[in-house]
Amino acid sequence: MITRLSAKWIVGYQNGAHCLYEDAQIVYEQGGKVLFVGHDYPGVVDDSIDLGNVLIGPGFIDLDAIVDLDSTVLAFDHQPGWKKGRLPSSAWQRRETYSNAQLDFNKRYAFNMLLLNGITTVMPITSILYREWAETYDEFLRTADIAVEAGIRAFLGPAYMSGYGVVNPDESVSMVFDEAKGLSGLRQAIHYIERLRADYPETIEGVLAPDRIEGCTPALLQETARAMRDLQCPVRLHSCQGEFELKMIDRLHQGKSSIEYMAEAGLLSRHLLLPHLQFLGGLTPTDARVNDELALIGESGASAVICPLVAGRHGKYFSGVSRFKQYGINLSLGTDTFPVDMIQNMHIGCILSRVNESNITEASALDYYNMATLGGAKALGRDDLGRLCEGSAADMIIFDFNNIYTGQNFDPITTMVINGNGRDIKGVIVNGVRRVWDGKLTHQEWDMALLHQQAQHQFDYFKSTYPERAFGSQSLDEIFPPSLPVHRRQ
Repeated sequence: MITRLSAKWIVGYQNGAHCLYEDAQIVYEQGGKVLFVGHDYPGVVDDSIDLGNVLIGPGFIDLDAIVDLDSTVLAFDHQPGWKKGRLPSSAWQRRETYSNAQLDFNKRYAFNMLLLNGITTVMPITSILYREWAETYDEFLRTADIAVEAGIRAFLGPAYMSGYGVVNPDESVSMVFDEAKGLSGLRQAIHYIERLRADYPETIEGVLAPDRIEGCTPALLQETARAMRDLQCPVRLHSCQGEFELKMIDRLHQGKSSIEYMAEAGLLSRHLLLPHLQFLGGLTPTDARVNDELALIGESGASAVICPLVAGRHGKYFSGVSRFKQYGINLSLGTDTFPVDMIQNMHIGCILSRVNESNITEASALDYYNMATLGGAKALGRDDLGRLCEGSAADMIIFDFNNIYTGQNFDPITTMVINGNGRDIKGVIVNGVRRVWDGKLTHQEWDMALLHQQAQHQFDYFKSTYPERAFGSQSLDEIFPPSLPVHRRQ
């Protein structure tokens, strides 16, 4: 089945960069590759659709895609995090808060929300603050099945850890370690990648996902680096994210920074993806130390994964686009919170970059568009993703300029980034198969309105479990006081 789509604007790819075709066509195979981008396709097609005043572009790549019901939103107006359940109390007896069915629902709901927002390639993230330990092999086999069912392209791997942070009765914070559990989790993750390669379609690939750097012992990092080299697979490691991490790494590893710690373990390489990177230079940063770390990252070929919305909500941001480019660091994007709106993240990222550097030219809409497409593809080592050209994967989005809320189109990319959002995506195609059309999921069995209702019910339950994990003997209203007084029926 060969399909030709015509549109006012199509983002093509030439000479290593995006380009724009006006009043153009894209031709692709169902379940396959792009055959043509440009004007006047000479071949025969089975189906031809004129989409009119739209932009067809490559699907977005989200390398920190939340596939959980988002707990970070609860921290937006409720601080300090250690007192509000962002770290569990040392008195909490860890248990699974969700059932297997609830965990599976979260992923089904999330994958479809990601597709509706034009995200065609995902590397999931969930919170394990409320888990008995970390994610499991069986859970992620089910996740792979759900991803196949949804039709999204996914890089999957169960998160593993050797330790986690806790709040003690005296309000101090510390780590609890069980290295054997961490190494066992790594072995499961290796087996999982081997299973995906043997039994799953090419749209499902494996990744090693140690949870947070402060929860990784030296042995776990070193063994992860060895597995990365053996498997030649991506590794994602959250790092340089916040003050707790800085203090723990400094305390546990003789004053090292997170980047120095992972470099010593042999982990820095082109396979490494580093979300956040907001606090370089360790607990006592200097310009020289930060520059040395940027040089280490750049020389290794590791990629930064920037998550603008969640970073801005917490009042911190990396510094900055021009500086990272100067050191040759590849920049990619993640959403990491709800809403899973990559367009909104691009817009906010531009704003944060300019404010952070006090420079209106620090970052452009195109900079962030490249991060969401070409940068993500480079991080994954995939030169067939993040672009539309002959031979590329047929992963694409259709952005609607006829929506009255997008305003006037003065430049297709900039207009989309600063005037649009994920709700303006009217079509999503993954691997040549329509997954969203006319703004709705094509999977006949899934009603997002019903999934939304179930998600609210499940989130209410999840929120109600916070008093058992949070520091002290706090009620739910003490942990999360409402913005306004609530008068309930007596």
